[in-house]
Amino acid sequence: MRELYPLNTDWMFEKVNTDLEKSHYVRSSYETVDLPHTWNTGDNNDRGRYVYQKSFSIGSQHADQEIYIEFLGANSVCQVYLNGTFLGEHRGGYATFRFLITQLVRWGEDNELTVYVDNSPTEDVSPLAGDFTMYGGLYRGVNLICAEQNHFDLEYYGTSGVILRSDVDEEENGLLHVELHTKCSEGVRVQLSVLNEHHEIVETKLADASVKKMTMKVERPVLWQGKENPCLYTLEAKLLGEDTVYDEISLKFGFRSCSLHAEQGFYLNGRHLRINGVAKHQDCEGYGNAVTPEVIRRDFDLIGEIGANAVRLSHYQHDQLVYDLCDQEGYVVWAEIPMMSMPDSESVLKNAIEQLKELVLQNCHHPSICFWGVQNEIAMGGESLSMYRSVDELNDTVHKLLPNELTASANMYYVKNASQLNQITDMTGYNLYYGWYYGETKDLDPWIEAFHQENPEVPLGISEYGADANLAFHSTHPKVKDYSEEFQSIYHEETYSIINAKPYLWGSFLWNMFDFGSAIRNEGGTKGKNCKGLVTFDRKIRKDAFYFYKANWSKEPFIHICEKRFIHRHEDLMDIKVYSNLSRISLSVNGAEMEPVSGNTVFLFKNVPLQPGQNIIRAHQKGVEDQAVFMKVEEPDTSYVFVDPHPEINVKNWFTQEQGEVDVFPENFYSILDSLDALMASETAWNVVKKFAPKLAERAVPGAVTLLWVCNKMKSVLSEETVKEMNGELIRIPKGE
Repeated sequence: MRELYPLNTDWMFEKVNTDLEKSHYVRSSYETVDLPHTWNTGDNNDRGRYVYQKSFSIGSQHADQEIYIEFLGANSVCQVYLNGTFLGEHRGGYATFRFLITQLVRWGEDNELTVYVDNSPTEDVSPLAGDFTMYGGLYRGVNLICAEQNHFDLEYYGTSGVILRSDVDEEENGLLHVELHTKCSEGVRVQLSVLNEHHEIVETKLADASVKKMTMKVERPVLWQGKENPCLYTLEAKLLGEDTVYDEISLKFGFRSCSLHAEQGFYLNGRHLRINGVAKHQDCEGYGNAVTPEVIRRDFDLIGEIGANAVRLSHYQHDQLVYDLCDQEGYVVWAEIPMMSMPDSESVLKNAIEQLKELVLQNCHHPSICFWGVQNEIAMGGESLSMYRSVDELNDTVHKLLPNELTASANMYYVKNASQLNQITDMTGYNLYYGWYYGETKDLDPWIEAFHQENPEVPLGISEYGADANLAFHSTHPKVKDYSEEFQSIYHEETYSIINAKPYLWGSFLWNMFDFGSAIRNEGGTKGKNCKGLVTFDRKIRKDAFYFYKANWSKEPFIHICEKRFIHRHEDLMDIKVYSNLSRISLSVNGAEMEPVSGNTVFLFKNVPLQPGQNIIRAHQKGVEDQAVFMKVEEPDTSYVFVDPHPEINVKNWFTQEQGEVDVFPENFYSILDSLDALMASETAWNVVKKFAPKLAERAVPGAVTLLWVCNKMKSVLSEETVKEMNGELIRIPKGE
């Protein structure tokens, strides 16, 4: 039987300034670290090459076995040497991979394992870019595996060598398709047993180990029905000799079927299920991406508390424990590869296909994964025929491996309704931020209606929506980009009500369940983080918007008074908002009861009088209550107000009584309101951009985004006066010449 030895302690670690191919590395000054480990914690956003070294020994009792080294996650390019000999390279930061080391092991002596890990930007390994920190390191565990000569193949795309695909036939019988990859001598047999949730064998098969595929039938099994009943079966696969068990694999799986309809949405086992989902990254403050099982379980405690029924595991393959918990707790999952940018590059496509195969083959036994994502916002720089062909190939890759499963895409605002990107995968999601990055929240409603009318055959949902909130900022009159907790709450109230009112949508995944690391960000008084989470990066504080969704989704009775962190109030009267899943809420103010309010999820008590100093507010009903304290002060607390050091470029301020919009942006002349596509097509216009904004011009890629939008993204290095001068020259260039 195989044995597994964790190699997670006492690694020597340091940054290197040497080629990755160098086989013998001489240590200079190093620190000792344990795994999981990343060098990107705190303010360290370095992307470069680092080396991990560890000595280990293997006893002679394993001398007749096959020895593997297993990496559960190394971001993003990893090269491995044993005793100075190159084992191989893995290009991709999120999947399990292994190397066979039997011939290089020194039995009973120290063996030196040298691992180079590099998270520098590459031209082929996705993600090429993204709004999240590209952590480096051996951020999941490393194991030594000692297997018998006859064993399930551990080198096939990082799988266990046993690949499961389950299905349900028309008579509601369960079909389990087993694909076997073995390294065996003649005469070895494989025994497959299916066990139900009570650990009873319900089906078994015995065959020669050379058989590659078998199908097992379980009559009318209990189906995996999401949160309602996440029933799991177990497959036990054994390689047998005359009186020996050489190897054994045990995998949990479930029987279920999924389907999508453009008018009715998502169906699980023929029953409609509205997707009320959250998205999550894998990192956590203080850990980076090197999270522990305890951190992962805490995340799912919070997701369970909010009452979500689905999780989008963004934007890459997550730890196996994450998928296991989704299986066990009944979450419908959108799994995906880190395809964030799709240039016309064969090497990018080739690497994406490899990462996609790893994702699918390592995880297709998980019944929770109902959607397989092949791309996210790849049209940031525009669309092309090569992009469509590449997405087609990724889509086909999934369907060849999983003929009955659903593929998914997440498109961004700039992808037009008629785009080919909406026609390739089985389901389409849009990442839409009306009311935050553009337009108003109410604009989402006509957009959804127009898309559905123009694409009546496309199953549509909202794959991202959200707004940043810094818990230091508060306002009685919240507005976009004030980064207040109050604006985030209003944004979600308005946006979710629009989404929830569209029965033809398959549902939504809000962005994001947790604040997460984003090294490229310096926004809203916070550096290095995306603060769209409903829970803070350290998981310690649930923002008010968390309780809005809990009121909509959770069945656990609760009451939450909003704006508790907005303590200092200078008004004589204030409105008190309460989130709850009860139907009626009572409120007392300094012991005096107010008239109860009936409603649904959001309860508003208007014009509540405040006395000078401390005011104790208590919301209660049926033995459930919450309490808050507000302080009446004489002057507004200015610390609650976010002052943007680089405010948005406000073109409305350019208009005067003498100068109307027609003068600032005259018809048939170029301006900052034109798209990059249009400006780059004119050498004269683009030379103006190069003159005033050389860094912008250097980094720009063709696309439908406007020059004004890009200028605002680079507002820390482009002054409004510079942009105004650039516009002044652009509007002297007529179009069409």
